[in-house]
Amino acid sequence: MGWSFEPEETVGHHWHRLVGGARSWPHHPDVAVRLEEVRTRLGVMFRALGGAGGVQFAAGDATLSRHRLGLRGRLGLGAAEKLEVARFDGATLHLPPVLDLLPGRADNEALYEWLAAWFALPQPPLAEAADPLQADAARLRAATAHTGRLLAALPGLRPLHLGLATALREARPARRLSGDEAAAEAAVRAALGNPAPLPPRAAALLDPATPLDGLRAGRGYHPFLPVPLWGEVGPPPPAAAARTEAGQEEGGGLAPEAGGRRRRARRREDQARRRDPLLLNRFETILGLAEMMNLARPVEDDDEAGARQAAEDLDEISIGEHQRRAATRLKMELDLPSAAVAEEPLAAVPESFTYPEWDHRIGRHRPAHCRVLVEPAPDEPRPGEDWRPDEAARRRIRRVRRQFEALRPRRQVLHGQPDGEELDLSALVRSLADRRAGAPGSDRVHSAARNIQRDLAVLVLVDVSLSTDAWVSDRRVLDVEKEALLALVGGLDACGDEHAVLTFTSRRRDAVWVRTVKDFEERPDAPVVRRIRALRPGHYTRMGAAVRHATRRLAERPRSHRLLLLLTDGKPNDADHYEGRYAVEDTRMAIREARRAGCKVFGITVDREARDYFPYIFGPGAYAIFPDISRLPAALPAIYRQVTG
Repeated sequence: MGWSFEPEETVGHHWHRLVGGARSWPHHPDVAVRLEEVRTRLGVMFRALGGAGGVQFAAGDATLSRHRLGLRGRLGLGAAEKLEVARFDGATLHLPPVLDLLPGRADNEALYEWLAAWFALPQPPLAEAADPLQADAARLRAATAHTGRLLAALPGLRPLHLGLATALREARPARRLSGDEAAAEAAVRAALGNPAPLPPRAAALLDPATPLDGLRAGRGYHPFLPVPLWGEVGPPPPAAAARTEAGQEEGGGLAPEAGGRRRRARRREDQARRRDPLLLNRFETILGLAEMMNLARPVEDDDEAGARQAAEDLDEISIGEHQRRAATRLKMELDLPSAAVAEEPLAAVPESFTYPEWDHRIGRHRPAHCRVLVEPAPDEPRPGEDWRPDEAARRRIRRVRRQFEALRPRRQVLHGQPDGEELDLSALVRSLADRRAGAPGSDRVHSAARNIQRDLAVLVLVDVSLSTDAWVSDRRVLDVEKEALLALVGGLDACGDEHAVLTFTSRRRDAVWVRTVKDFEERPDAPVVRRIRALRPGHYTRMGAAVRHATRRLAERPRSHRLLLLLTDGKPNDADHYEGRYAVEDTRMAIREARRAGCKVFGITVDREARDYFPYIFGPGAYAIFPDISRLPAALPAIYRQVTG
């Protein structure tokens, strides 16, 4: 009988038992609540309590907290512990992706609800404090003051707050602290309802009458453990990053984004452009320096799993350039610093139009801020982009066309007319009966058939940004858009409504391309079909400028009714400052301007997270969300019937 002993496994097992549960807060995974389960409810609650409609909810990132750890914590977690703290930056509300701090599921749900209410009431961001004790005192005073304002405005939250504060106070770890750290912890517990008398130093931390300048942290001071009830308010996010251009997108296959979004420190690191001479370094360090520098030498890539794990583990990611194509690429959104919003208006150039852009932060339009470049859509596909519908897609397209044919305005028979092609027998009998009874009979005894026209112009505006190259439910988004366009163009032609199809994509404010796939005067013949098949992914999604140009095109049509259908796969964004709430507010204003100009606007999206922003942009009853992208083409007739009434 053999017996084996693996020392690594045994030591690792005992080490995990020793330090594996060294986190500061308890965790109860069996009663965990995920943000995705309550996101919609929290959004409704946030806006009902006065929160801004353009705010988006997102899963937050774990950030380093420098609170004091016990011995087991230092062994298991290192110098600092990562905690997920709720944070609001004015555009996005970052909440923990999972809450399992409390032993009851209802309590964890209540904590999410409290945080939504916490951020719905406006509060200014805290000023930076150089001294850590001053920073803790400012956090304590701001949290207690904001809690008081919130409970005064919403007294119905008092029982909920009392239960959460008591549970979190009892769950805080009891650690041996001394001096200022003990005073800060006592102040935190008092703010959470601890009835014990406060030491003078702790009372001073909570008392707004005590000047912050008089507080000085001793050597080796650690801030207090963050309180999950108290969210943080930070400054607005920096302008959007200078993202990777289309020409730099070549390389290995794009690995799909895994997990939630992460926020980390970031900086550019281009060793090849440094000006300091190499001879300033000691020669024995040259080999080490070479490993850090992005010289023109072969680079050995990690595999996809290794690269993703490394990105997940890093708190700071340095961005550099390499000449060799990468074998593995990971999808990340990088917010690297870029220039502020440019103020100068753009000059018009041939075949272009300039449009204003709404800046909600200053409450006015920025004049001539975007340039729309107008050109025909190409009808020659680039290699690999000549999409053709398979037999199943052709059957779906024919089915949609037949359903649209049912929407064609029918000939209407008008009865009781003074003249017409045929006699109205009912009216004639009634007239003869009246005359026999001695009353004057009516001469309106004819019926006439007339064609009823809707007098409608339809413009379909399609997002062809780079994100349409993604795959959802085993189908590429752009291919589904092409199928939907073929079905829609054929269906609109079948029901006799005048229509045009435009696509749009952008790369910063001076280059918003709007391409004509089908103009109003064109028939949906072979050239139009070729242009639809040749559609290709573009760059970004500056939606406001595209909507303003589409509104201009519709306003030129001599019709009494105008309809703008917008088909997109995600939220508006661009490579400059155009993202987040700024982009949402500008798009919403463009939609309102279109409606004031007499256009009916309806939005269609396949973005599964669109419930956070799509209803705010388009308003009630003016949008449709398709989490299952395959259902989009078949649903078009019902949508069109609803919109045209």
